[in-house]
Amino acid sequence: MVLNKFTKLAVILVAATLPNVISARPFAYISNQLDDSVSIINTNTRTVVKTLTVKGKPAGVAISPDGKRVYVSTPEAGGFSAIDAEKQAEIRHVEVSSGALGIVAAPDGKFIYIADWYKDSVYVVDAITFKTLGSVTVGKSPSGLVVSPDNRWLFVANRLSNSVTQIDLHKMTIRNTTLVGSHPFGLAIDKKGTRIYAANVQSDDVTVLDAQNLKRIATVKVNLLPYALTLALNGKRLFVTNQDDGSVSVIDTDSLKEIRLIRVGDKPEGIYTHPDDKHVYVANWFDGTVSVIDAESLEVSDTIKTGEGSRAFGQFISNN
Repeated sequence: MVLNKFTKLAVILVAATLPNVISARPFAYISNQLDDSVSIINTNTRTVVKTLTVKGKPAGVAISPDGKRVYVSTPEAGGFSAIDAEKQAEIRHVEVSSGALGIVAAPDGKFIYIADWYKDSVYVVDAITFKTLGSVTVGKSPSGLVVSPDNRWLFVANRLSNSVTQIDLHKMTIRNTTLVGSHPFGLAIDKKGTRIYAANVQSDDVTVLDAQNLKRIATVKVNLLPYALTLALNGKRLFVTNQDDGSVSVIDTDSLKEIRLIRVGDKPEGIYTHPDDKHVYVANWFDGTVSVIDAESLEVSDTIKTGEGSRAFGQFISNN
């Protein structure tokens, strides 16, 4: 089909008037716990385009697979906030339980899983109706959550039990629990669903697990108080935030050795990889900033001012 000059002009004009929300994707959503807010970052311009008020000391972040909903746990409000990503507005607060912290969305978009720090349980919430459907009792003080890419398994870091639990999502029962390092908090899983990585806050190391049977593969020493982790460059590099020395450890996932220590902001906590797989975003609690790391050069390429107590624990960047 050949377009005449008038049709071409109309196409250009329509494209030019589309909302910025479309051209700006993907966004990063940074929970600022001490500000009771969420900073929305345009990752193209690396600027904060909006700050939303979210009551209840927002902490964990999860995003629906289609990128249309953002879920932010609110520990002091007993649940989570649901944000419309298109409108960049909070649409409702969902009450779940008193210690809601870790949060993750199922890969099929049907459910939201929330770890309750005080009740040693993981709750299942319907992503359409926002009704709580049930819960599974796990170890003490569950925190980080990840779901396998095939939507079969949910993995839970039990901080005060020093363990990781594997939940069968078909049966909603525990399949396995394995001891790891001291006080595991953040978890990461590779794209194939073959390996789990647990950041152990008190033992200053990362436990590598086989995702099928939870057998320990290795323990990798990092720096002080590792908190959360993310994979980049097709899973070849693992990035780990070290809270107490303002750094990110870089681990080669083939050799399972630390190959670089990158200085970021003060008290780095949440960390997640941009969909380009080449840039890693780090939320710095004490600085109220986000550091952007180039995963290839292993240098900080940008620093973005956000809010007080930037935490962003979980998946805080949309995949589309």
